[in-house]
Amino acid sequence: METTAIPRPDTQVRTPSTWLAPRGSRLAAALIDSAIAMVIYLVAIAANIPEILIVGLLALAAYQIYLLSVFGQTIGKKAMNIRIVTNDREANGGFVTNVLLRTVLNSIIAIVPFYALVDILFIFRNDQRCIHDLIAGTKVIKA
Repeated sequence: METTAIPRPDTQVRTPSTWLAPRGSRLAAALIDSAIAMVIYLVAIAANIPEILIVGLLALAAYQIYLLSVFGQTIGKKAMNIRIVTNDREANGGFVTNVLLRTVLNSIIAIVPFYALVDILFIFRNDQRCIHDLIAGTKVIKA
């Protein structure tokens, strides 16, 4: 009688595709980040104090920029245990890659009609890299 040993998790060989963050985790992270901004907006509207909106969103943006630059994560990505790394070295890309290329440049290009939709649909490629990942030379992996 032949028995098949079940490999222990710490001895399994991980291929690049097993490191990729699940699509659902990436979506959930984006929704968490959007929900935080929405809460700030709703508090400002409910309090009828526009300064709360301005200060709150600036503070949120500063914190997200810090997280992206230092850890390759946003609050949502941290909650979902995923992070952004460079595609070639699998290291944190820092401010230029994660903030300027992946976020700011992508936001500027998003003025092109239907760009955002096409960008999102690229996640269904085998490598799960969206256009903003291709521009910045990044991918999102399990942290």
